Amino acid sequence: MTDKTLHPDAMQTWAPQRRLTLAQARRRSDRVGMIRMFFVAAAAISAGIIIGPIVASSLNGSSQGITRISGDQVITMINPRFSGRNYAGETYTITAETAQRRRDDPETIDLKRPKLINEHGSEITAPVGVFYQKDDYLYLSQTVSVRESTGYELQTEAADIYVASSQVSGRNPLTGHGPLGSIKADSYEISEDNGRLILRGNVEMTIYPDRRDRPTPDLAKEPDS
Repeated sequence: MTDKTLHPDAMQTWAPQRRLTLAQARRRSDRVGMIRMFFVAAAAISAGIIIGPIVASSLNGSSQGITRISGDQVITMINPRFSGRNYAGETYTITAETAQRRRDDPETIDLKRPKLINEHGSEITAPVGVFYQKDDYLYLSQTVSVRESTGYELQTEAADIYVASSQVSGRNPLTGHGPLGSIKADSYEISEDNGRLILRGNVEMTIYPDRRDRPTPDLAKEPDS
């Protein structure tokens, strides 16, 4: 049996070729990595080009886009609703067309076309108002209309409404009419708790006579023939 051994010259020739092959492999691996990163970046850019306009159009189509709100702007609430209970545990609701919280005092809310409705069914409306939420106090102005649960309809220029205590008062002239007659006064105070209406200053009242006291055609006296 003959031993097959490598020639010393062959060993010396193989070592440099091995080192050369490893270097080429590293260079090839680096090139593959760079090509892979290039394709990934190209794919990301392509996705951005395709998806970007779609996202932008969808944002513009919903609510006309999103607008950045600066610190000086006031947010307007549409159809706001505030509800609570007075000292007697009775519910009340304040609604409006729009509402804006003041920047310097968020507990103060400016209302457009506010309406107050309580548990008894009384309604108070006005073109403008201010709701001091912390104090449960509502100020209405510019032709205030009051429709009481007792059947009276009143009008005045302004009204101070203390929601928690169910009291309405004003220093402006008041006019109105109801089941018992018509009234006029320079100032007024209404209390829902005990159903009192207090009038002050140049008070005028016209009392309607009871229907039972009015003559009817059947009971009218016939003229002498």
